[in-house]
Amino acid sequence: MLKAVVLLRRKPGLTFEQFKHHYETNHVPLVRKALPTIGKYVRNYLDLNSVSAGRQEGGTDDAPTPYFDVITEVWFDDDAAYQGFVDALSDPATSEMLREDEERFLDRSIVQTYAVEECE
Repeated sequence: MLKAVVLLRRKPGLTFEQFKHHYETNHVPLVRKALPTIGKYVRNYLDLNSVSAGRQEGGTDDAPTPYFDVITEVWFDDDAAYQGFVDALSDPATSEMLREDEERFLDRSIVQTYAVEECE
């Protein structure tokens, strides 16, 4: 199974609630329709009020604030599913449709995607 994580930040001027609402109610259904070979698709929204490494016992309060609002995880069942994803993104109409929606709620200047190896 292949997995990628994507670090995303909301567009300036949007509240966290507006960002999350758009992502969940507009973008997720759009991605599911446009990129059907994605398997599991999880969004992990940061709670900046939670205990961070810098605030734990013996730590300091000067840990940096993350520059992203959500960690998105996408899984592909196999190489063929991943290739289907790449092929769909290569289609100009699909790519433009996703980009137009992303412009509504994402700061696209800092989008970072990483292939990862998941270990349990």
